[in-house]
Formats: sequence, C-alpha cells, structure tokens
Amino acid sequence: MEVEVKVPIVSQEDKKGVINQWYKSDGDEVKEGEEIAEVMIEKVTVIVKAPASGKLRILVPENEEISQGQVIAVVETE
Repeated sequence: MEVEVKVPIVSQEDKKGVINQWYKSDGDEVKEGEEIAEVMIEKVTVIVKAPASGKLRILVPENEEISQGQVIAVVETE
C-alpha cells in the first residue's frame, strides 16, 4: 500500500513554496512521525513528517516549486 506525503496547508490562500531539504533519500526506510523534509511556504518553514512507516519514494526534488496539499512523496508500506 502507498501512503501519500502531502505539503502541509499553512494558509487559506493558494500559496506556493519550495522544498528546502529532504532529510531522507529516495528508497530510505522511514518511521511514522519521523521528520523527512523541510518546506518553505511564504517565508514560513514547515517540517514534513512521515505519515506511515515504510520505504520513502520521493516524487519532487529539492528546490522544486510546490503547492499546499501537493503530494511530494509516497511511503510504501508492507
């Protein structure tokens, strides 16, 4: 099963941002609640946590423009 990793919604407005840094690499094992990425939306830095335990598949690279609620990775669970 795949669990989507989405950019947190920090504003009611449709704001764009970027992925500052992935703390994990594509294919790494992650645990539910573990910090996996840092994104910045309108000068607000937000930490993205793994929604489930499993193998991380990154869909959007660092420094790529993102939208709130966008799927940026998936966690493959067993």
